[in-house]
Amino acid sequence: MKRKVLLLSALLAFLAVGMVSCEKDDSKPGKYENGAIVLNEGAFTQSNASVSWVSYQSDSVVNNVFENVNARPLGDVLQGAVKANGKIYLVLNNSGKVVIVNSTDFVQSGEINNLNNPRYAVVADGKLFVSQWNGWGQKGAVMVYTANGSEKIDSIPVGTGAEGIIYAAGKVWVANSGGYGVDSTVTVINTSTLQVEKNINVGYCPKEFTVDANGKVWVLCSGTTIYDENWNIAGHKPSSLVAINTSTMSVEKSVNLFNDMHPSHIDISPDKQIIYFGGGFGFNGIYNVQIDASSINQTPLVSGYYYGFNVNPISGDIYTLEAPNFTSPGSLKVYNSDGSGPKKTVSVGIGPNGVLFN
Repeated sequence: MKRKVLLLSALLAFLAVGMVSCEKDDSKPGKYENGAIVLNEGAFTQSNASVSWVSYQSDSVVNNVFENVNARPLGDVLQGAVKANGKIYLVLNNSGKVVIVNSTDFVQSGEINNLNNPRYAVVADGKLFVSQWNGWGQKGAVMVYTANGSEKIDSIPVGTGAEGIIYAAGKVWVANSGGYGVDSTVTVINTSTLQVEKNINVGYCPKEFTVDANGKVWVLCSGTTIYDENWNIAGHKPSSLVAINTSTMSVEKSVNLFNDMHPSHIDISPDKQIIYFGGGFGFNGIYNVQIDASSINQTPLVSGYYYGFNVNPISGDIYTLEAPNFTSPGSLKVYNSDGSGPKKTVSVGIGPNGVLFN
């Protein structure tokens, strides 16, 4: 009898250890964490947008992550994405939807449909805010949903071509890019009342934001090329970097960039002292500038035609994305923060335009 009791006690102890081991395993990083999530647009109308995962430690790459996990295509034109609260919100421009997945394993957990030309998203105050251009000749809007995507809360009219969107200083900031035309404003939204607090005049065609070490919101104003009725170049609207004081909600500084070149993307160093800008269709180079500078170095830090780029917020590495065409795979090249490299080059999906760091 005593032997049976001892054996039973040993078995229970073994099971207890096994349960503790299982709990420890559950806390390990998910399959698609500890890597860069590359957003691949795919080709317009072909519904071949995709996601690639690239290891930080090695050249290991997993392409078609969403399709492999969920056994269906992701959609048409993956414009942007945001990570928040263990979820990744994938904005599908031409599909008019946002697909919500778990950031650890990419299993779909929700979907928002019936959007009109959505662009980018941000999560703030327990809500999801999605910028969208709407149709030709229409003003843009910011669509507001519950964070799990189950309920539409509001639609907030903003400027033309609502593009980049960011949460900073307790507000949502929207870059009105002009869409099919020209706009020069940033809209500031109160996340509690969902009311527009102010429209701020900045440079031509604002596209994307970042926030510096002093809490200033910087917006990249890409400018634009002007064409005549025969699609000949008739002139340009210049590009600029504009710093906004979040307390006064007014422009504090404007840095001229180029008279006839139009960068599309902006990011910042881990210490938030150096702004990086460049990339976009037909633009050559990634540039950098100190936040206290009044002018830029006219020589790019990294040369090359990159469709998009992002800066790793931990290492400071620059992740550049090449899209040679929209029928074959693009590539990711990783450079050091000083522009040296590349130290990694891997093949990803069609039309890579951005990176999330998971």
